[in-house]
Amino acid sequence: MLKRLIAFVLVLSMAVPFAACSDESAFDLTYTSDGSDRLEYIFYTDERVVYVIGGLMMVKLDGEPQMLEMALASGKISIEEIIAQAQADHEDGDLDAVTYPDGSCEYVFDGFKMIVLNTHLGNIDVYFTPSDKSYYDIQQR
Repeated sequence: MLKRLIAFVLVLSMAVPFAACSDESAFDLTYTSDGSDRLEYIFYTDERVVYVIGGLMMVKLDGEPQMLEMALASGKISIEEIIAQAQADHEDGDLDAVTYPDGSCEYVFDGFKMIVLNTHLGNIDVYFTPSDKSYYDIQQR
């Protein structure tokens, strides 16, 4: 009986990490357009500024929706985690992306884009935009 219990615990302990590696993100992003072309920064660090153009970004963490701005400010999620998940989703074929010569990348979500822009100052800024905006629109701002 003890051997079976130990075997069960070993199998369970090996299965838990694999269960965490699912195709589903630990968070869901949603963008709601307000119909404007307004640019708002919602979060910044010394290396990054996160902007939203013409709308509102929400994130669902542990089943609870909240404003992305608040989730970033509270440390519940980081913009690095969001970028890493977008890149992983792209590598898995679940998300379209375009990489530009300067290293910037445009991730195409359902209903919005996330543009990770390498700036001339050496920063990496992140823009959440409506689907009809592109890297080139951001460069012209």
